[in-house]
Amino acid sequence: MVIVACPSSSLVDVHINPDRIPTSTLTTFKHDYASAYSRIRSSARSSPPGVSSVLILSSPDVDSVCATRILTSLFLQDDISHRIVPVQGYRSLLSTLATVFPPLTPMHQETSTPTFNTDVRSVIFINLGAVLSLPTTFNIPPNSTIHVIDSHRPWNLDNLFATSHANDRVWCWDDGEVHSKLCRQGGERDAFERLEFDVDSDSEDEEHDSDSDSDSGSDDSDSQDSQDGGGAKRKRTSKSPIPNKRRQRDATSDTTRLTNAERHRYRTVLTRYYNRGESFGMSVSSMLYLLCESLGRADRESLWLAIVGLTSLYLNNSIDFETYEIYSSAYASEVTAIEPRSSIKSTQAWSLDLLSKDKQNSETTTTTTTADGGGASSRAQDRALRNGISQNIKSEDADDESIRIVPSELCFTLYRHWSLETAMYHTAYVAAKLGVWRERGLSKLRGLMAKMGFSLTAVRQNYTHMPLDLRKTLVNKLEAIAPEYGLTELTYKGFERCFGFRTAALGAADVVEGLSALLVAAHGVKIEVETPGMAFASASSGEGMMGGGGGGPLGNSFGVNLNPANPNAPTSELFATKRFWNLGTSFTDSITSAIAATMNAKENKDQTGANSGLDIENPTTTSGSGTNDTQGGAAEQVAKLENVEREVWVANFFEAYRALDMSRSSSIDLLRSSLLLSQALHRKIVARGIGLITNQSIRTLKNFRLAILKDGSDLELFTNVEVLGRLANWLTTSLRDIIVEQQQQQQQQQAGMKKKKGIKGGNGGVYKPLPFILAALHPGKDSFLVLGSTGSAVYGLVEKNHFTQAFQIAAKMSGVRVRHDQFQTFSIQVRKNDLAAFVEKVHLKIK
Repeated sequence: MVIVACPSSSLVDVHINPDRIPTSTLTTFKHDYASAYSRIRSSARSSPPGVSSVLILSSPDVDSVCATRILTSLFLQDDISHRIVPVQGYRSLLSTLATVFPPLTPMHQETSTPTFNTDVRSVIFINLGAVLSLPTTFNIPPNSTIHVIDSHRPWNLDNLFATSHANDRVWCWDDGEVHSKLCRQGGERDAFERLEFDVDSDSEDEEHDSDSDSDSGSDDSDSQDSQDGGGAKRKRTSKSPIPNKRRQRDATSDTTRLTNAERHRYRTVLTRYYNRGESFGMSVSSMLYLLCESLGRADRESLWLAIVGLTSLYLNNSIDFETYEIYSSAYASEVTAIEPRSSIKSTQAWSLDLLSKDKQNSETTTTTTTADGGGASSRAQDRALRNGISQNIKSEDADDESIRIVPSELCFTLYRHWSLETAMYHTAYVAAKLGVWRERGLSKLRGLMAKMGFSLTAVRQNYTHMPLDLRKTLVNKLEAIAPEYGLTELTYKGFERCFGFRTAALGAADVVEGLSALLVAAHGVKIEVETPGMAFASASSGEGMMGGGGGGPLGNSFGVNLNPANPNAPTSELFATKRFWNLGTSFTDSITSAIAATMNAKENKDQTGANSGLDIENPTTTSGSGTNDTQGGAAEQVAKLENVEREVWVANFFEAYRALDMSRSSSIDLLRSSLLLSQALHRKIVARGIGLITNQSIRTLKNFRLAILKDGSDLELFTNVEVLGRLANWLTTSLRDIIVEQQQQQQQQQAGMKKKKGIKGGNGGVYKPLPFILAALHPGKDSFLVLGSTGSAVYGLVEKNHFTQAFQIAAKMSGVRVRHDQFQTFSIQVRKNDLAAFVEKVHLKIK
């Protein structure tokens, strides 16, 4: 095992108490972030010229994109050639590594150390790999090293503590948790090592090894669809890192014989660790920012990317509010050190200075006009001042790219780029407290605005066009009046970034929303976006739109096709209109045609009686050549559809990666344009959530709530695990307070009935939120994407997700064919006809 120790930093102290770090482990970890990077650099420089010896495998999420951008900037500084390959799931991971690490021959499998080599010296996993048993997933050449930088928890302890030659080539980057928690006396490390060298546990290990065949890390692409679920199994206690073999032990290591009580106690420790559920540690972008600090290369860009990565975890409910607040305080200290002029007070003072000048100019306009006829210049200066105030930009010069600290960032969705009313309407927390899907809730929202002294005309304007005095007093008025409506958690500490004179400042939350939208729908999704009015320009050509547009963010350069029939036709837009999002590619048409072909093949297959589902391999001959050909054609169409989908999300990843290049104006234009796409996605998600509530499509079972999405023009959009997860978070947050209120009313009614009957009883139990299961039908694949989401009883807290193990056990109990391919292991694909049986078994497992 090789554990890369986390360097000492204020960011590490957020979730790790230094006093709890056992002194016995201080000399165990021989490597830290800087030495691990030095090994990557030295191995790259020792490779032959012209060879890309570093391979970066990154998962498609905002935190991973930010971390990849930080790491590649270091590689560019050190002139290290590298390749970036985004991987979405286990199948794509295994297929990518199969081209890098050649398979072992039977002769090599008999030896403990493979003899083959590869040109790739370092493989870096960004936000993936922690939950896999990597030595059993693929064969690692002796001249290669795998670096695992992942925020998903729990760790697979095989990667950390197992002893084998393969494990020596797996370097796990610790965020402080392994050092302080897992290595404590009597903790998971002690339990793992005791069981590993227990001489009487060999036969029991072999039993557990037979169960581990369903691990997604050790399966090939076809076994992902096996009946046992094929999931990324977490519970790997004393399993061998080498499949179908006993672990190769060091000849000098002492074996021990444990009693049954000791063996039971150690296995209980490991079982409890794996059964805690899914959670997140330090963001991977923060870990790589610590690497920059260790190397003495921390700068504004790496700090901003780390802030964006942290904000993405908070907005996705991956970390709780308290954890975010402590991290943000640490980053605020870093911002103050790098940007000594980034205090919000200077911005407020600047705005007040402009206001005073504006007032003086307005008072002296008549006098100036009469005295020297300079009314035109005075009015021009007045307009310039008002325009500067409305844009809320304080740039020292055209090259000002500083980071600002925002002590009270509003939690409203994209409020800087929407009207205040629309932003609040699309915020799940506001929906939960006011119930905005009902007319009564909308009346409450407008009543809140009126009580603050805001007219409907003002709150329906774009935020940048609102009167400055309303914007200046917005936070204070909300904090004073909103608690009367139950809105007590409306602000958090945030950050924003200046871009000189190129565009208005963007908040970290805005960047997260834009990047998330690009990762989901930059290509391959047919969706309408609303373009602002007062834009007089010519539509960009296909090539220009691929570059992010040719004009500024307020022109017709939003990456949308103004005239699909003639993209080059000059147009002028006076009023806001809806356009189809298009970055100048044909991916959307390819997806549409692939789905249509799959649907036609499925209909032919249904007519011949062939089975449908997730089978994409060539079927076996069962009932004649006609049926066989029809089934094979359907499988071929599904395979083509999956190939097109892979091309789409790979392109989406690199669009998001390109949008983070702050040195290029086209990237900033793309980032600004992506906010329009994010707004369109939020409209779809909220509209679908409100439809599920108002149509009473949510079934409340004993242990969870269930909603099934089977129709709608936007159904294809919700087959994306990120979009479906956002819908689950919106529903969980929006229904929390209503369910609490209903439960309290039921308890009061029950208490009243007991009082009438003279029965003494309690006031009822404490509210425990039920988890959510959402299932979205993919029309082309004839399967459901099933996702499990947990919610806490209090806003700002995060519950660990226990659906991974529940899905695996339910698939095994029901015997249905599933595919557990996503890195989000709380999601799974189930055949359409098997959904009812699968949900029934999940209901028995979830408590």
